[in-house]
Amino acid sequence: MDQNKTGTELEILKNIEQAFYRNNPNAKKRLTKKSLDWFRKYIPRSYNRVRKPQMVRDRDMWKDKIRPGGMYLFEYDAKHKDKLPIWDAFPLVFPISEYKAKDGMTIIVGLNMHYLSPQMRQIAFLALLKMKTNDRYNKQTRLKLEWDVLKAMSESKFFKHAIHAYRMDHVRSTFIEMPPQSWEMVLFLPLGRWQKGTSKEAYRLK
Repeated sequence: MDQNKTGTELEILKNIEQAFYRNNPNAKKRLTKKSLDWFRKYIPRSYNRVRKPQMVRDRDMWKDKIRPGGMYLFEYDAKHKDKLPIWDAFPLVFPISEYKAKDGMTIIVGLNMHYLSPQMRQIAFLALLKMKTNDRYNKQTRLKLEWDVLKAMSESKFFKHAIHAYRMDHVRSTFIEMPPQSWEMVLFLPLGRWQKGTSKEAYRLK
């Protein structure tokens, strides 16, 4: 199947999607538990290193602001990096809410999927998909990030370490908005840029 259903012109995502349909010729749709299982196993094995430029070449994905319910990549320089045991300089975030700090700066609170192991990402993602705004997975698809579900995640020992606050004055790039059609692929790409540690150490944080 050569038809591009990724919602983007990024070659890396088009190639992954084509591999999925080559290996699953009877698949009628993606964003199912079966497709997530396949991507979770295939992507780390086939893409053990991904360069940042591979994810930012489609300018249609560049955004000045982020909205709750989308999936975003951006470069970040943590304000308290000297005190943090480990931090991610290229977060993959589902924004949840925002507020103003005492100094007036906007703070974005979000779920950074990079802090979860691939298995836990899949569990969290399937839970989030139940809150999607439509079933067509197009540009209008967003997640209705309901507070009761997010509160449960933030209090869970499995997910709470993935909830982080990001100061807008420490964001060092434009925001890259991932099309909903590509969420399940981006989810498993090794895009975290870990400072002072490794992904396995981040997964163990509690």
